[in-house]
Amino acid sequence: MILVLTTTDKKSLAQEIGNELLKKKLVACASILPMESSYWWKGKIVNAKEFQLVLKTKPENFEKIEKLIKAIHTYELPEIISINIDKAGKDYLTWIEKEIG
Repeated sequence: MILVLTTTDKKSLAQEIGNELLKKKLVACASILPMESSYWWKGKIVNAKEFQLVLKTKPENFEKIEKLIKAIHTYELPEIISINIDKAGKDYLTWIEKEIG
């Protein structure tokens, strides 16, 4: 299992990305968290309110997820990263496998 993370400036965009990935069975779950970010962009520090999308999936789906996020996202350079999960409950992993195959 992996988590794929991306951020957006609009909750509606995070919902759109999550729903498209769910419809295509590329993720089993998409969670949206409000957050405040500070980052370097084009030589300046930016402080922004954002929404983080946390996607639960299998490693082999990463490239398709990345492609879909890039196609929908409005950022010039969206964050698209994965985090490997080294341990998870067996029942939870079984659920993920059942939902996305």
